[in-house]
Amino acid sequence: MPATTIGTLGLVFGTSDEGIGLVQSFTETRNAEKIEVKNENGDVEAIAYANPTTAYSLSVAVTGNYKRIPGTALDALANAATFTSTKVIIDSVTVNKSNDAFVTVDISATGYPNLA
Repeated sequence: MPATTIGTLGLVFGTSDEGIGLVQSFTETRNAEKIEVKNENGDVEAIAYANPTTAYSLSVAVTGNYKRIPGTALDALANAATFTSTKVIIDSVTVNKSNDAFVTVDISATGYPNLA
């Protein structure tokens, strides 16, 4: 029975993604720094949110040559998320190997909408 996906247009579970392998999970977390202005008593008087970022995480079960992963990691993330005027920088690519499991690759990246 094929997997049922809800949302995340462009991310397909159980099929090859950009020649990397089978997508196992994808996470997109949006963040912003909270800036508080306090009065003389230490009570918060105002709050502002600045420096928005988006953290991306993608886990793939490798079906081909895992040494090609770093070169195609951003393409895999682009298929999973819609980057609109966002500079996305890959923070890490982790290759996981075990004697009793498939080779997997975990990709972490950060999107900065205010960078060109």
